[in-house]
Amino acid sequence: DWAVVLVNERGVMNRRLAKTNAILTGLDQFANVVSPLLLGALLSFSTLRTTCIILAAYSTVSFILKGLLLITLYEKNEHLRKKNDNRTKLLASSSDASATSKSIASRFSSFFSVLSTYYAQPVFPAALGLALLYMTCLGFNGLDIAYGESIGLPDNVLGFFRSFGSVAGVAGALMYAVFERHFGIRKTGVIGMTIQASLLSLCAVSIWLPGSPWNPSAYFSTLTSVFLSIPFFPRIDSFETPFPSPFTRKLYSDWSTMTTSDGTSVASIFTFLIAIAASRFGLWMADLAITHIMQVATPESQRNTVFGVQNAICQTFSVLKDLLVIILPSPNTFGICILISYGFKCAGAGSFFYYIMK
Repeated sequence: DWAVVLVNERGVMNRRLAKTNAILTGLDQFANVVSPLLLGALLSFSTLRTTCIILAAYSTVSFILKGLLLITLYEKNEHLRKKNDNRTKLLASSSDASATSKSIASRFSSFFSVLSTYYAQPVFPAALGLALLYMTCLGFNGLDIAYGESIGLPDNVLGFFRSFGSVAGVAGALMYAVFERHFGIRKTGVIGMTIQASLLSLCAVSIWLPGSPWNPSAYFSTLTSVFLSIPFFPRIDSFETPFPSPFTRKLYSDWSTMTTSDGTSVASIFTFLIAIAASRFGLWMADLAITHIMQVATPESQRNTVFGVQNAICQTFSVLKDLLVIILPSPNTFGICILISYGFKCAGAGSFFYYIMK
C-alpha cells in the first residue's frame, strides 16, 4: 500500500512501481539465501544456547529499528498521511469507483460486505488466482525438506536446492521489471504463470520416476482400527509414537550411482526439487504482476480492505495445505499431495488467464 503512494507522488508511474516491487521482493528473496548461511555459521562456531540469544537480540533490535524507520517515513511523507482517492483509480473510471466507495462505506460493519468489496473488484479473478497458489506443497518449506530427508538426501544437498530456489526467486523478481518494460504487466504475468505451471509439471512426473516412494495402497492398508483409535493429543510426558515414523531417515552414501545406501534411485526426488526450485522464477514474476495489477486497479479507499481479504484467503489456502498433509502424512501418499497441489497451481493460472481474456 505504501509503495503505491510513494512512487505515485508525481502522477502515474507504473514503471517505477514495477521496479520498486521487484526490488523489495528481490531483497526478501536475497534474505532467504543469506539467512540460512548465517545461521549455519552461527551454529558452527557457537553453541545452540548462544545462537538463540544472538537471534533473540537481533529480533528485538530489528523490530525496534523497523518501527522507527516506518514512523520516520510516515511523518516525513505528506502523501502517506493524507487520503487521495483519485491517485490510484488507474484502471477504473472515477465515477464507478466513487459510487462503489459510497455504497461500500455504509456496509463496512458486516463481514459479508467486506467480502463483497473484494469480489466486486475487476481484478478479483487475478487475485483469486494468486490465492490459489498458496494451496500447495510445492514450495521449499518443511514439508518438502522432510520429503527429501525421508528418501535419504543429506542436509547440505537439501540446503543447496533451497538456496537455488531462492536465487531463482531473486532472478524472477529482478527480471520482472525488465519483462514489464518490454511486454507490459499482464503479458509478464502470463509468462510467469506459464513458466511456473510448465516446470511444476515435472513434479507430477517425478511421482512415477525411479526412487519414488509412491505407494498409497501400502499406506492405506496399514490404517487399521487400532491406528485410528490413537489419541490425537499425546501425553506430555511421552512422545513415543506407537507406530513407525513415516519420515524415517536413510543415509545417503553413493554419489557415483546416484542412489541411497539401500540402492534407491534419487531420480525422482532430484526431479522434484529441481522443478520446484526453477519454478520460483516464474512464481515471483506472476506474483509481482498480480500484486501490481491489484495495486493500481484498487481505489485507495478500498485498497486496505481488498489486500486484507486477499491475505486472509491466501492464509486460508495455506492452512488447507497443512491439513492435507496431516491427513496424508506418509511419503507413500505424498504423491497425492503433489497432484492436488499441481491442480491448484493450474487452477490459479486458469483464473488469471480468465482475467486476462475478460
